[in-house]
Amino acid sequence: MSFKEFNTRELVEFKGSKRGIIVNIKKEASFEEIKQSIINRLESSVGFFNGAKICEINCDCLSDIQILEIKEHISSRFDVEFIDDEYKKEKYEFKTKYVNNLRSGENIEFDGDVVVMNDMKSGSQVSSKSNVVVMGNVDPGARIVANGNVIIMGSVKGFVHAGSDGNESAYVVANHLDARILQIANNIAEAPEDEFFEGKTINPEIAFVSDGTIVIENYSNKV
Repeated sequence: MSFKEFNTRELVEFKGSKRGIIVNIKKEASFEEIKQSIINRLESSVGFFNGAKICEINCDCLSDIQILEIKEHISSRFDVEFIDDEYKKEKYEFKTKYVNNLRSGENIEFDGDVVVMNDMKSGSQVSSKSNVVVMGNVDPGARIVANGNVIIMGSVKGFVHAGSDGNESAYVVANHLDARILQIANNIAEAPEDEFFEGKTINPEIAFVSDGTIVIENYSNKV
């Protein structure tokens, strides 16, 4: 083993994972040293790395721009694909849609979180692959369907379905939880006629699944 190869292996570590190869820079070094060390390692086993997918370059001493420059340099010289950007975008990109007014008959569908800034009127609907927050009331006839949690700052008398993708860990919080039909994952609770009335004491509540049943408790007891 040459002295150069020894130094390269000391500085750079290649590890396999389910997503691809992870490149770890094990100690602080200059940009040129790190770049050349990665190149030397790839050149030493060029046949092995042909067609390889690199999912991460972990280095605390390089900027994002420097890491991007290394990726472009490697891609121009070797048959290597970088897949981390697409993965991180999918995993970490935080998307929120703010809806100022939601009138009767309107239907909002969104992949991320949805925040409704006012009341949801009867006949309106929100469908989200993440969480839903309503800053006002959810009137009778309004519908919320969310893969995640549902938080309502006012009263809720419409239909609410949290954990619609089967997530039984989802929950519903409301300042006045008086929904006619409440669903979490595949569990459904329907309010009895004598409990669905105006004038019910306003008390923040949380609904969640316990042993296959929807349980509603005082929210102040959970915080």
